[in-house]
Amino acid sequence: MQIVYHIGAHCTDQDALHASLVKNKAALVQNQVALPHPRKYRNVIRENLQAMAKGARPDMSGEELLADILGDSDAERVILTNANFICVPNRIFEGGDFYALVVEKLQAFGTLFQGHDIELSLCMRDPGTFIPAAYGKSHGRSFQRFMAGAAPTVVQWSGLIHRMRTVLPNAQITAWCNEDTPFIWPKILRHLIGIDAEEPVKAGYDLIGSLLTEIGTQKMQNYFKANPPNSEKERQRVLAALLEHYANPEAVEEEITLPGWTDDLLNRLSDLYDEDVNAIISRGDVEVIEPAL
Repeated sequence: MQIVYHIGAHCTDQDALHASLVKNKAALVQNQVALPHPRKYRNVIRENLQAMAKGARPDMSGEELLADILGDSDAERVILTNANFICVPNRIFEGGDFYALVVEKLQAFGTLFQGHDIELSLCMRDPGTFIPAAYGKSHGRSFQRFMAGAAPTVVQWSGLIHRMRTVLPNAQITAWCNEDTPFIWPKILRHLIGIDAEEPVKAGYDLIGSLLTEIGTQKMQNYFKANPPNSEKERQRVLAALLEHYANPEAVEEEITLPGWTDDLLNRLSDLYDEDVNAIISRGDVEVIEPAL
């Protein structure tokens, strides 16, 4: 069984990803891919992993868990999504580190599903917007408590992926940037389903549509209906132009109001983020989905 787990990160594309995959039911069935409802697995997987982390025997074996999740499906591949797989937002910086709990969770996950092909995917985000967005999910605690003594520069996706690779050396790891997601949404859907780039996919414009005004969305639909793109590069070029002229301010503009945060800090974090992503690309053992622009 191929177990594909999209593990976040927080405040990226989590719920939208499952929603768009649901619209590809025909492709899922044709390729023997199961997409269970999150209620079928999120809690039960978490409970089993927590038990294993405490040294206790899980309530169900990996095979029993898969059988329960899949039911009578004859799938050979299953797609799971959970932004809280590593931890809830309150614990992102626990101990002053960034997603420190990933080692514990993946060790247990690898043991639970030993013998299966594990694929992990991760959506990364500029720390300058990731930290404020994640803090907004922290249920009212102070910013100082949320950061647990960590500096904003502790958000290094390359370090997180290095730990993921160390724990599960044989797992396939795929990553992409939240800032690119509206342009590469079809590629992400195809990758998770496990189909070729030439295969048609539905819901490929879902994310870009959520960022455009109503007029912009209509113009996008009309344009592509009259002018089907000849290449992925052309498609993304048109989307970039539409987003430039018809972006919904409420969807794309982010106001950063954290204590002590300045434009200089945000620029520094963006520069470090670019370096971080390039370091991941240069690893060679991680597939990074990038735009064609």
